[in-house]
Amino acid sequence: MGMHVMRRMEQLLFAAGFACLAFFLWSTGERAWYQRLYLQELNFQDNGRANNEREVPNSQALYTAATLRSGPIGRIEVPRVQLSAAILDGVDTGTLDRAVGHVPGTAYPGEAKGRVALAAHRDSFFRDLGILRRGDTIRLATGGRVREYKVESTEVVKPDQIEVLAPTPDSMLTLVTCYPFRYLGNAPERFIVNARLVEGRDHAE
Repeated sequence: MGMHVMRRMEQLLFAAGFACLAFFLWSTGERAWYQRLYLQELNFQDNGRANNEREVPNSQALYTAATLRSGPIGRIEVPRVQLSAAILDGVDTGTLDRAVGHVPGTAYPGEAKGRVALAAHRDSFFRDLGILRRGDTIRLATGGRVREYKVESTEVVKPDQIEVLAPTPDSMLTLVTCYPFRYLGNAPERFIVNARLVEGRDHAE
């Protein structure tokens, strides 16, 4: 009886491990698929194609032209962590599962002044934010233009410390993700990266 129970436990643990691996591979693949489509759409925008003339390949039939038009609002690039990802508006679960999200109520990427705030999961796009240092470069591309920011500081705050997203008269960029990075379950804190626009580093792509 004891051996039977142990064997059954082994089978259950194996099945649970396989299910976790399958979910990880599926979510990673889905994220990469959407990112490819979003970045493709941004390239369409940069090439000046009219929204109602965009073509969607047959293999992407589930991803309609209407969805593409309402999708990406820009792209973030962080050379130190080899990040290049599309930005969507909003921070709901569906958005953050597929892209970097723009925090509602903050300045939009491309606005001349104000604080742009972007969020992403700590186990996907923003998993390496912890290695950023003062002076590192972050680029936002939107509307055919690229704005370059330099990291000024990083900090760890509580979820209710929303003052880190307060409007500013300067051109600032704030990145937000959960912390600690390897915490299991709902992380109790937030990791913040603050960066400032580099004057004269606003140019066409």
